Amino acid sequence: MVDQPGDGEYPEHWEADVVLRDGGTAHLRPIHPSDADAVQAFHAGQSQNSIYMRFFAFKARLSSKELKRFTEVDYKDRVALAITFGGEILGIGRYDRLDDPLEAEVAFNIADAHQGRGIGSILLEHLAAAAHENGIRRFSAEVLPENRKMLMVFADAGYDVKRHFDDGVVSLEFNIDPTEKSRAVMESREHRAEARSVRDLLAPSSIAVIGASRKWGPWGTSCWNTSLKAVFPGRSTPSTPRHWSSPECCPSAGFPRSRSRWGWP
Repeated sequence: MVDQPGDGEYPEHWEADVVLRDGGTAHLRPIHPSDADAVQAFHAGQSQNSIYMRFFAFKARLSSKELKRFTEVDYKDRVALAITFGGEILGIGRYDRLDDPLEAEVAFNIADAHQGRGIGSILLEHLAAAAHENGIRRFSAEVLPENRKMLMVFADAGYDVKRHFDDGVVSLEFNIDPTEKSRAVMESREHRAEARSVRDLLAPSSIAVIGASRKWGPWGTSCWNTSLKAVFPGRSTPSTPRHWSSPECCPSAGFPRSRSRWGWP
């Protein structure tokens, strides 16, 4: 555990590997003070429009005071969660408890390149679970009316969202206790994402047969010629250990050109 400002302890049990809408995977975890540079890089990589949608104004960089506030939280009254991949922050969601101890205001910021992957919905689900654990029962948010993607995240979450328009901003409020609809929405999202995550494995565009060679005779070659080629419509390639290191297969890496993203030929 890591001691945090406000005597908060880093909640490791909030960490989770998540499947995104397109089947990709990422890691969700609580923010940490050591994330200051990554948060600044995340902010600097955002478009002017995305920054305006989040802060209602454009700022090229976050001040040291802002970075401190965004990364130093107590995991009780102030919580921030980040979704990351390979050390890069893809999205951040946070809540701040209001004067009413049962209510917190939420805000989200999703990287431009990763919008539309369901990151906002995942952050909302996990923020609600963390808030519920800390005795919070309601979320509120202020969203610019032109920020339709964020409005849809709240509308599609399955909660009974109340909204009103005031002074150019859409104000939202909803109870975060799980409902039958919110559970169904979450399960449906997870099922779709999991199905997409195994789609490439179950319906590949190419297959390499390990142990087969281009010469007739070996069992792998017979399998490749008589069985696989007859039923598989995509490209199939015979491959042997000697073939993997052959420079004519892939001069730069020493692998045949059919090598998959997992490192197998």
